[in-house]
Amino acid sequence: MHCPFCAYADTRVVDSRLADDGGSVRRRRECPECGQRFTTFERAELALPMVVKTDGRRES
Repeated sequence: MHCPFCAYADTRVVDSRLADDGGSVRRRRECPECGQRFTTFERAELALPMVVKTDGRRES
């Protein structure tokens, strides 16, 4: 994940726990370049893949 402060390409996860709703994860991250800390909330996106048939029809 990119740092929102200095745009460095890599960050370190300091703390990780379930958020209050139970459906997402709250992570505290730290940038090794500038030392700033920030919080992210991550949620799984559950979507079935779309299948495109050879005749162009789409199925989910």
